[in-house]
Amino acid sequence: MNNQFDIPIILIIYNRSKYLDNIISKLKAIKPKKIYISADGPKDFLDKEKCETSRKFIEKSITWNCLVKKKYKLTNIGLKKNINEGLDWFFSNESMGIILEDDCNPSFSFFQFCKELLLKYKNEKKIKIISGNFYYEKEFKSFKSYFFSKRPGTHGWATWKRSWIENNQNMTNWKPIFDFFWLLKFFNFNFIKTHYFYKKFQDTYNKKINSWDYQLLLSIWKNNGMIIRPFKHLCKHVGWGGDSTHGKGSDTFANLTVKDIDFPLVHPSNIECNDFLDNYEDNILRKINFRDYLMYKFKIKIKRILKIN
Repeated sequence: MNNQFDIPIILIIYNRSKYLDNIISKLKAIKPKKIYISADGPKDFLDKEKCETSRKFIEKSITWNCLVKKKYKLTNIGLKKNINEGLDWFFSNESMGIILEDDCNPSFSFFQFCKELLLKYKNEKKIKIISGNFYYEKEFKSFKSYFFSKRPGTHGWATWKRSWIENNQNMTNWKPIFDFFWLLKFFNFNFIKTHYFYKKFQDTYNKKINSWDYQLLLSIWKNNGMIIRPFKHLCKHVGWGGDSTHGKGSDTFANLTVKDIDFPLVHPSNIECNDFLDNYEDNILRKINFRDYLMYKFKIKIKRILKIN
C-alpha cells in the first residue's frame, strides 16, 4: 500500500462508459487507496442498462487494494444535483480530494500536481480550488508551474472541505441589485465583464442555467478566493456531442491535448492573481470585449426576432 496514491478521488458518472477508459488507465497506474463513485440514476428502462454498464466497468477495473465507496442513485436526479450531493457526501468523509467527471481525460501528472498543491495550500484559506485546465500553452510559456486566477476550470480539479462548505448551492446570498454593483466594483467598473457575469449568475439563480459551477464561482469570489491554474493543460474535457448535458456543440479546443507537467514544481513567489491571463481568457474564450460582446448580443436579439416571427 505504500506506493499507492493517498489522496481520495471521487468519480462523478452517469451512463457514458465509452469515456471511462481515459480515467481508468491512469487510476490503474497510480492505484489510489480510496475511490468514491457518485453515479446518477437512469431516466428510463433503456437508460438503466447504460448506467449499469458504466458502474460495472469501473467496479471490475479496480483490481488493486482499494477502498471503494459507492453512492448509486435509483432514478435520475440530473447532473447538477448529482455533483452537489456527491461532493457533499465526499467531503462529509474527507478533508481534501480530487474530482473527476466521467468525460475528463487527465494526464498522469495531473494527480501528483493536485496532491502536492492540496498539501501545500491546505491552510491557505484564500486558495479555494486547484484546476487542471489551461488553454493557451502555445501563447504563454513560463518557468513557473502554475499561476493564481479568478477564472474557473473544473474539468478535472481538486479542493478542500473548507472550500466546498463555503459553496452556497442555492445562491441564498444573491441579491440582484446589490450584487450588480458589487460585481461592478469587483471588475474595476468594467461594465462589459460585469454584465456578462451578472447575467450568468442571475440566469443560474432563476434556474435558466441548470449548472452547479456558477454557484461555486460566486462563492469563491464572495470569499475573496483564488484558483490555481497550471501552465500545462493537465486534464481535458472530451464529452462533447449530443449525449452531453452541456457540451452539445463541438470541442472548443479540439487541437489541445493533455500534457504532463515537470517536477519538482516551480512555485510562484507571491500569491497574487494573474490579471493579465484572466483578461486574456475573458477576451478569447468568453468574448468579453466591447466589439465581440456587442456582436454576440446583437446575434441573440436577431435570433429571438426571427424565432418570434
